[in-house]
Amino acid sequence: MNANLPISEPTNTPKKRRAIIMWLRVIAVMFATFFFLSQCAMSKPKMKAAVIESCMKNVPFTANWQQALQSKQLTDPDQKLIQQYCVCMWDEPLQKLSDKQLQSLSKLSATEQLNLLGGEQAFARRDQQCLQSLK
Repeated sequence: MNANLPISEPTNTPKKRRAIIMWLRVIAVMFATFFFLSQCAMSKPKMKAAVIESCMKNVPFTANWQQALQSKQLTDPDQKLIQQYCVCMWDEPLQKLSDKQLQSLSKLSATEQLNLLGGEQAFARRDQQCLQSLK
């Protein structure tokens, strides 16, 4: 064996899996929100605001969010961090969608919605990026 070969570190697959499962749950909740919003024929800015508001109501109760705050030694009593995080997570992906795509989201499965929003890897990357930007 060559002693100079780097030893590969184990991946954080359970942590990533939990994050993906958490986002699939959030997307499922958003599925219902999108359905309601598509029935109301809301404008894109109103739909984005509603999605961000829904994110702010649901994400604080996930274990991943609480762990992220604890690991950064942050508290969020006034909801500013969750707002920053939800805007970071949803503004850009929703902005890329057309009005027609936004209105059709309610008819898609959670997996199809995730794919339309950039896919699992892009969402996981965005999650990490948004968590790292919290101050």
